[in-house]
Amino acid sequence: MKHILIALFLTALSFQVAAVERKTAAQINPDELIAETQQDVSQSRDHIAFVWYIPSEYWTAGSNADTRLPGEEQEQIQQTMANLTVIAIVQGDYPPIGPVRYYDRNYLLKTVRFFRVDAEGERHPLQPYQSVTRPVRMLIGSIAPALGATIGSLGDNLQFFVFNDQTLDRKRLMDPGLPGGLIVELTGKEGRSLQAEFEFPLNSLYVPRKCPNGKPAHISWRYCPWTGKKLPE
Repeated sequence: MKHILIALFLTALSFQVAAVERKTAAQINPDELIAETQQDVSQSRDHIAFVWYIPSEYWTAGSNADTRLPGEEQEQIQQTMANLTVIAIVQGDYPPIGPVRYYDRNYLLKTVRFFRVDAEGERHPLQPYQSVTRPVRMLIGSIAPALGATIGSLGDNLQFFVFNDQTLDRKRLMDPGLPGGLIVELTGKEGRSLQAEFEFPLNSLYVPRKCPNGKPAHISWRYCPWTGKKLPE
């Protein structure tokens, strides 16, 4: 009987360890987060449409990972961006001859539509701030040169849109760790409709669960696709 109770206890313990667990700020890998929050929705060879969703977790993970930053600067960055969501867009056309003709900010402001998606799947329109504080502008401006070094003129031509991410009762408006999502609808000059859709929760914000075969399970999975076994929640 004693051995049976010990076995049951160990089984329950292993289930709890494997259950869904959100990462701490220090555990978030900024590279994994970036990979999950960037989408190329161009859909043609003569057009470029790139969307990058930047939640506040990006600034926390990035500043924590940068060992060159003093602790005070890390905290200042995180506090500055704590209640903000940023969406970066680059859109343009490839002419028959010459460089890409990128769309300017005024065109994007007239044609792009942003939506928050709640847990029930309902869309809620979002409006970006018309202006932001100088510290926010400086932090956002620091992204473009770094991206320009890796993806060239795409990074140099990013247009950034900043949104409130806090409700009146000081709760998170768009929490990428909870069910929901974000939709960005773009329009090409030829009238073509393009859409970037980010589904929440983001996998990079959670400690990976393991399927019975040892492979990591995505946070959105309820069953292991290889074995059909139900995953811990």
